Amino acid sequence: MAKILIVDDNEDMLDTLEHLFHFYEFEVAKAENGKKGIEAAKKEKPDIIILDALMPVMNGFDACRLLKEDPKTKDIPIIFLSANYTEDEHKVMGLELGADDYIVKPFNAKELIAKVKSILHKKELIEDLRKNNQQLLEQQGKVSKELESLRKKTDELEAGRITDPLTGLYNHAFFQKRFKEELMRAKRYNNELSVVVADVDLFHKINDVFGEQTGDYILMRIANVILNNTRYTDIVFRAERNRFIVLLPHTNETGAYYESERIRAAIDQTSFFDQNFYELKKLSPKRKQDYQHVTVSIGLVEIDANEIKDPESPLQLAEKALGFAKANGRNQTVRYSRLSVQE
Repeated sequence: MAKILIVDDNEDMLDTLEHLFHFYEFEVAKAENGKKGIEAAKKEKPDIIILDALMPVMNGFDACRLLKEDPKTKDIPIIFLSANYTEDEHKVMGLELGADDYIVKPFNAKELIAKVKSILHKKELIEDLRKNNQQLLEQQGKVSKELESLRKKTDELEAGRITDPLTGLYNHAFFQKRFKEELMRAKRYNNELSVVVADVDLFHKINDVFGEQTGDYILMRIANVILNNTRYTDIVFRAERNRFIVLLPHTNETGAYYESERIRAAIDQTSFFDQNFYELKKLSPKRKQDYQHVTVSIGLVEIDANEIKDPESPLQLAEKALGFAKANGRNQTVRYSRLSVQE
């Protein structure tokens, strides 16, 4: 039975959520402000936390930041559930602090339960991945063997050569085919459609310092992070070199921005290197400082299905936004529409 911690200063809301999660067979712990929520998280060790944003003593944003800074609680998924902080900037703030989702009250009970279950499922996948990654980093030789093994497996699974042999994601050639299918569907049913392009920042330096084998390992890890932070309806592709594409059906620009920020924040907060890895590479303290974590820059565009025919055309627009993100500090998401306004 999964344990959930509910942090909210409203007693009626606490009772409502407690009854709801008990009905779905969750073990429930409660706290009435951010400070007590942190204490409860350390004591109860919940599988997931539902966190109100506006509370006395300590608000949800400060509580989230402290929970994510503490090694004992940083891996506990957090969903913000707020009736007061409802603007886009608040949602982005919550995601940047490490929250897995941001829901505005009043909420749909079934949707909340579905999101909690989905996040818990992803948490299990991530924990399994972390265990596998730890094994990979125990010795340098083992990393090489595992990479080769994964390459062979993906080669065997390729059907019509539609997947990337390194990451197992769909390749760029298949993107062109799938894009046309989604574009036709968007036209027929008047659905929204967006494209996101993510590029690993300063990837050439990772290859220069650690070697191409480690660069391949990083791309595999990033592919896993992206998969674990996208929806079931999203389609993820690996483009050339260190670039990834996400096709988002039924998603407008605002929705694509939230999804992009979720991906960017998740990669920014992932520890790709640990002490064992540094020791294997015999890196100096300065080198360790220079390569503490990996980031991505992201460009996105919402597609007008009635005007676009060539799958490369929206990619070019998203890449233009990506180029702006790269040129203005990296580790950020830029919307093409905002770029057009600035020009």
